[in-house]
Amino acid sequence: MKTIMMKTKLALGVALCLSLNFAKAQLMAPALVSGQPIKNGNASGYGRLSVPFYNGHNMGFAAVKSKEAKDLFLQGTDGHGRGTYLYAYKALSPEGTPIFAEPIKITVPFEDKGDNRGLIVQDKTGKIYGVWAFGQSLRYAEFNKSNYSFSELKRINIKGQPRGYSNFGIVPLKDGRLQFLFSVGQDGVFSNGKDFPKMITYNAEGFWPYELRKMGIFGGIADGLETPTVNIKQLTELDQAIFTIDGFVKFTNAKDSYILSGTRLGNILFYKLDENAGTLSKRKHAVNQEGILLRNPGVHSSPAYFFDSEQNQGLITVGEGGLYYYKNTNKIDKNGNLVMSEPVHVLQQNPKVYGGSLVQPSVADWDGDGKLDIVAGNSMGFLFFYKNTGSNQHPIYGDPEPLVADGKVIHVQPGYREDIQGPGEARWGYTSPNVIDWDGDGLLDILTGDSRGKFMVYLNIGTKTAPKLDREHTLYLDGMDMYGTWRTRPGAAKLGGRMAYITLDKEDEFHLYWQLDKYNLEDGGKLKMGDKNIRGNRLGGGTVGRAKFEIVDWDGDGVKDLLVGTYGKQSIPDTLTGLPVNMKPKRGSTILFLKNVGTDVKPNYEFPKVLKFKGQNISLGGHEIGGCVAAIGPGNNPMNLVVGIETGVFMFYDRKDLSW
Repeated sequence: MKTIMMKTKLALGVALCLSLNFAKAQLMAPALVSGQPIKNGNASGYGRLSVPFYNGHNMGFAAVKSKEAKDLFLQGTDGHGRGTYLYAYKALSPEGTPIFAEPIKITVPFEDKGDNRGLIVQDKTGKIYGVWAFGQSLRYAEFNKSNYSFSELKRINIKGQPRGYSNFGIVPLKDGRLQFLFSVGQDGVFSNGKDFPKMITYNAEGFWPYELRKMGIFGGIADGLETPTVNIKQLTELDQAIFTIDGFVKFTNAKDSYILSGTRLGNILFYKLDENAGTLSKRKHAVNQEGILLRNPGVHSSPAYFFDSEQNQGLITVGEGGLYYYKNTNKIDKNGNLVMSEPVHVLQQNPKVYGGSLVQPSVADWDGDGKLDIVAGNSMGFLFFYKNTGSNQHPIYGDPEPLVADGKVIHVQPGYREDIQGPGEARWGYTSPNVIDWDGDGLLDILTGDSRGKFMVYLNIGTKTAPKLDREHTLYLDGMDMYGTWRTRPGAAKLGGRMAYITLDKEDEFHLYWQLDKYNLEDGGKLKMGDKNIRGNRLGGGTVGRAKFEIVDWDGDGVKDLLVGTYGKQSIPDTLTGLPVNMKPKRGSTILFLKNVGTDVKPNYEFPKVLKFKGQNISLGGHEIGGCVAAIGPGNNPMNLVVGIETGVFMFYDRKDLSW
């Protein structure tokens, strides 16, 4: 007990020291730097860990900079943030949440194209190894922690699986051997097999016409990584989770060993492991204090297991939405489920302002204190509020609060039927907010588009300084739910004294609507470039939509133009010459400026131009990005730009550095 108390006091002391040191640095807010992400301004000096990718895997813990295995390796698999990153452990927060340092990027011993799932294994001698999937075999290499390099790859053959595996884990056993675990899917037909964009439809009864693939677990034991072949066998039925099992980690409680696995849909699987036989018990789950199955807030839940002490240990997951920590109570309920605390965000020193993946910002004075805040959506389907605790010239944004409507946290989830790409996309919400006084009562409301292709309004029924959102309410067009392509941020502004609403219609073309009242719109017709309609995309299917509209007089000529955040494969205004797909020298998600050469009441637009930062095209990954004009930064009335990108951070651009 004395040792535990000493460790707890030491952890709290380190956390307090970190807080004090960083608090001194925070006496001056983190400056906005043009062309760079906005930094987190928490007074503690730490905040939500901001991953450099929008999706990836936990590789596991090892003792690299720490004396114990508390330094975390993460693997980013997307193009924007692809790579392997080391996060050195620093301390526990006063609440007991792990805090890590800023990441160090590690070079792996092969050309990393994001296809080779990896993990870290540290043996009892302290040697650290990277292990990666190569087809149906594994490759491993020893890690040199003095120069962050790996030795040459060596091969491990896997035999016994009926077909390919999707994820794997390697956990050390008490006798020094290694337990290999693999997720293997059912055989079947899960789509029509068409090339992207897939021609995917629901049947006439509204059901997905293919099977939902379920996964099971195979495994086997080997003496060590140097073994040439691991023979595996089926350990569970192939019905443990839908779509994916995202990995495997081990923890012990008294004399017993257990396996935890994450899943694509967020449930956490729980098994007792027989270390002698290498077998697993029947599937159980991680649950909260009420016995309800825990579900990761974000999409996917690749696991790693953090251990500081018996009192401070738990599961860390990563997926779209960042890292979450589930403290382990080490209690098993009457149903055999593991009781864990509700997830909290893992922390990092000196992070960027972070909001999950594919953040979509809207800048406004949400709480009526005269300072411009950020309200943002993300791919998880939340709406987050970032309060400005500084000033408009020198804003300070810290960790966000989730917005609540009708007493419940807003969390848009398309589920089984409401996503164009099928049930496999059930957890992606893609909330895209636009904050504006929509009903003219002097209070800011929120208009949204999302993954459901729905266009909704959250009316503010509170006060200017204490906003309160009513439940989401449908916008109507001719008495029908307003409809259009998915994942768009609607543009809204007064044009000629009347509230206008712009989005992409069912033909994926720019379309103007006029407000009739707070819930109803009327058709204003297609937006034009000359006498031609303005198209959004050329590929169809799931590539449609995605544009983020901002109505603003960008060039200061007294007529409101359009800024449009784009998806890298969009083709605006036509299928042959459009941008950004034909952007030179390389396509990428960007902000397009469409100059209005008509009037506010009868707009007409020029061919779009790519916004440039210091003479170079803004190009920010492949997924859609969203930008909004923001009067933050130096000057009295600046018209700068804040852009949310796929990795979950907010880029700041000073207007003087932008051209087109």
